[in-house]
Amino acid sequence: MKHTKYLSCNAKSQDIPILCTNPLSAKKTFVINKFIKAFVVIFLITMILYPTASYQGATTGLLLWFHNVLPNLLPFIIVSNLMVRLNIASRISNLFYPALGRLFRVSKEGCYPIIIGFLSGIPMGAKTTGDLILEDKIHREEGNFLITMCNNASPMFIIGYIAISQLKLPRIKYPLFLIIYLSAITSALLCRYIFRNSKHLQAEDTHTKSNSLSAIKSKKPTRFSFEIVDSSIMNGFEVITKVGGYIILFSIIAQIINEIGPDTGYYKAFLMGITEITTGINQICKIAMDNNIKIVLVAVLTSFGGLSGIAQTKSVLGSTRLSMSYYVIAKLMNAFVTFLFSLLYVNLFPS
Repeated sequence: MKHTKYLSCNAKSQDIPILCTNPLSAKKTFVINKFIKAFVVIFLITMILYPTASYQGATTGLLLWFHNVLPNLLPFIIVSNLMVRLNIASRISNLFYPALGRLFRVSKEGCYPIIIGFLSGIPMGAKTTGDLILEDKIHREEGNFLITMCNNASPMFIIGYIAISQLKLPRIKYPLFLIIYLSAITSALLCRYIFRNSKHLQAEDTHTKSNSLSAIKSKKPTRFSFEIVDSSIMNGFEVITKVGGYIILFSIIAQIINEIGPDTGYYKAFLMGITEITTGINQICKIAMDNNIKIVLVAVLTSFGGLSGIAQTKSVLGSTRLSMSYYVIAKLMNAFVTFLFSLLYVNLFPS
């Protein structure tokens, strides 16, 4: 149960609950809101000034979503929703807990997001973690750890799109996959250790309480009904529509970046990748430069996930109150660890 702190003040002989706020936090929120409003206005003006780039970006984002994200991600979301609500996920977690539980120090329920996240990629790792948080099956501390480790690009995206389609280096498909996923695991473990006493990782419920809640829920018989199917489908379409909207918006921003200013090596393409990784990776691979540099740049961008990926993650987490600041810090560390691993790889096995 989440509790909110209140102050009591006397007014007309009644106790009126007033939400406690930190003055520094309120000021920070005010500044961020002002910045976001200014950015929205500037974004609108830029779209008007660069209509062709805006159209191309929107078209690219829409086609990417329709041809790749929608058919690949929507079935995973619907089936995962059903598995969580019918308690099938708990039984799957029990199978993998002896290995994953000891390796990553997670609960039985926490094994399921690792499996789904590693198989289907961003934002399914975060989505599944958020669902388990809302079901009171894992606590917030564990949820913060899981979204940093199992919310990455999918294996098919890394192997098929990046290594084979864009870099055109089929022989590095498995090394690239290992670099990105080992970096994600390493950075997640490092962040959990470094920030173990941080407020971002302070759980609102103890580990024991979370497991007891999970055990109680798992004992309740969950019968199949078409209402569960309907709600799982509707939730799937809601999530996939949000993801599509973010892909389109950030694809427009990336295309406008491509339109503005002179081409200065790979810097503009890398900036596009920070915004939306698919567009940025495509631009980097078109530049005539050493393949080893391309591998490092593409690996770093993929590990970071782009601002679009961060926005998608925030949208699927909903009301879970998991820390986005911790997630962003972990993603930056993930990109740095990937840079070190990929740099080591291209020096040992140059392309």
